[in-house]
Amino acid sequence: MKVALISEHASPLASTGGVDAGGQNIYVAHVAHQLAILGHAVDVFTRWDAPDLPLIVHTEPGVRVVNVPAGPPRHVPKESLLPHMDEFSDWLLRFCHGEAEGGGAPYAVLHANFFMSGLVGLRVKRTLSVPLVTTFHALGRVRRLHQGEGDGFPDDRFRIEDDLVRHSDRVVAECPQDRADLMQLYGADPRKLAVVPCGFDATEFFPMGRQTARARLGWDGEAFTVLQLGRLVPRKGVDNVIRGVAQLRRIYGADARLCIVGGNTDEPNEIATPEIARLRALARAEGVADLVRFAGRRGREHLHLFYAAADVFATTPWYEPFGITPVEAMACARPVIGARVGGIASTVVDGVTGLLVEPRDPRALANGLYRMMRDPAAAEAMGAAGRARALQEFTWEGVARQLVQVYESVRQDSRVATLQSMKSIAEPAAHRAPAIAPRVQMAIAPGQPGRGGREFEDRPGRAAVFLDKDGTLLEDVPYNVDPARMRFSPGARLALRKLAESGMPLVVVSNQAGIARGLIAESAMPRVAEALRRMFRECGARLTGFYYCPHDSQQGGRCDCRKPRPGMLLQAAVEHNIDIRRSWMVGDILDDVEAGHAAGCRTILIDNGNETEWDFAGRRTPDYAVGDLHDAARVIISRQSDVDMPQFPGVRVSAGGSV
Repeated sequence: MKVALISEHASPLASTGGVDAGGQNIYVAHVAHQLAILGHAVDVFTRWDAPDLPLIVHTEPGVRVVNVPAGPPRHVPKESLLPHMDEFSDWLLRFCHGEAEGGGAPYAVLHANFFMSGLVGLRVKRTLSVPLVTTFHALGRVRRLHQGEGDGFPDDRFRIEDDLVRHSDRVVAECPQDRADLMQLYGADPRKLAVVPCGFDATEFFPMGRQTARARLGWDGEAFTVLQLGRLVPRKGVDNVIRGVAQLRRIYGADARLCIVGGNTDEPNEIATPEIARLRALARAEGVADLVRFAGRRGREHLHLFYAAADVFATTPWYEPFGITPVEAMACARPVIGARVGGIASTVVDGVTGLLVEPRDPRALANGLYRMMRDPAAAEAMGAAGRARALQEFTWEGVARQLVQVYESVRQDSRVATLQSMKSIAEPAAHRAPAIAPRVQMAIAPGQPGRGGREFEDRPGRAAVFLDKDGTLLEDVPYNVDPARMRFSPGARLALRKLAESGMPLVVVSNQAGIARGLIAESAMPRVAEALRRMFRECGARLTGFYYCPHDSQQGGRCDCRKPRPGMLLQAAVEHNIDIRRSWMVGDILDDVEAGHAAGCRTILIDNGNETEWDFAGRRTPDYAVGDLHDAARVIISRQSDVDMPQFPGVRVSAGGSV
């Protein structure tokens, strides 16, 4: 089988540990290597990012790395690469045609890695009729939820990912949490999802005596040492590990040395890697500069020495789609203290191969470090259990074999679809299978909203209605937090009764800039929430959630929760098992509309005079415009059975509304 691996920014030739060189580079390199060992031919298509690179690099028998000319031949941050993907697609299609004209075998399957590679793969799939498998490695809506303004990717990423989830022949999730997010935030059909983890190379990562490894690295032979290894970017939570070491000293009077491996240069350089400067300043401020050492970037042939020399490996990112480094540490028989997020929550078995703690909780990390320090025998036992689990579940050979099964399944599906399409020419349409499968979601475990502690049982996700508060649900009284002055807007009572009958969750999302401006106290918000619950009950409805943003963009309070940003909607979707693509956002200004579209909802504008600018640029065109909330409820009920949301078809007017 001939496989095209597309990885636009993560080349298998790159050194890992830099800003844009990490787990995906490792994944692509090892998948290509193992597929070749299994007898398959692999071409890896990545962007040409250095002028001295040849067009094609034969890395081993059966594997070619093809450097695609797309954009300037230098490093470009991945957040800025999307405009170059048309050029990437054009070149790749010409390459495929040239291969065919030269008698080369066609590709049996395309495997896209990351959403931009998926965009390229989707065009190739449609042009050449080759099955497409997509591994996202990170999901845009999850990233935006956790990083907010720190997310430098354009909002177009959400639309592209939606298209890929719908049109890829198979989507590979890297862990159960990844699968849950794909279904919950993107409406993925579970029948098109396959869970295949990342892995480690047993020839690279293996147990070694701690003292032997320390002698080779020149470390102190006795000091309790914590290792942090990986890309040095804020979301990796290295600052939390520094604070954890500081808390360990302050609370327990115990010192742990911290070695931080990573960066853009072999020697730690604050100019080349600005994150080092921030982390060093933090270590000084926390009073542990004497305990923290930056080792710079290290080649993969040396990484096992660092894992083996450490007493414990700590990794506490804000979120992590999978996380290869905990698996590598386990393979070296070292216990892991990891954040209870993403893939880490499923690779590390709490209390068996290490400990799970909440992200951004240095006290919890300090407690875990002290537990390891106080009971070295238990720590050694966790390391041994981690080694056994890594060998059983996470070898690259096993990953490649699972991917081959995925590839074979999409090839078989493609053959069946071709036969069915030929047969369907003579069949009446009523006999054809439905084109769209029922949406299925993942349940969140009670009491653990958004924390990753989920019960992974499939059950249908719910279409919900998101309601703006002031001007939409309630009369627009500026900075009103007095329950006695909270009154429904026209049509709201009837709307709530009608929506309650539908069974859809009702969520209120509200900008409350008055908190940042000092005009209202945040302590008043619980009273507002209770008043809303009471008002909903009086209409026979139930308020599922009330979310507010306390920031003010005019005072520098930039955030991802303030509409027109989608943060409140995405958080509610995670916490209440909401199928965002079947849901609705209803508001009285175009900022509400933009927030709804950015999250992935259908939108309704209440045209009551509160919108004055009428700027329809980008995502600000509503799907419907109506006169009041009751009219909006009638639209929602009438369209509740729609499976796919319209992609910005323009404004449709219902019940007297106008734009």
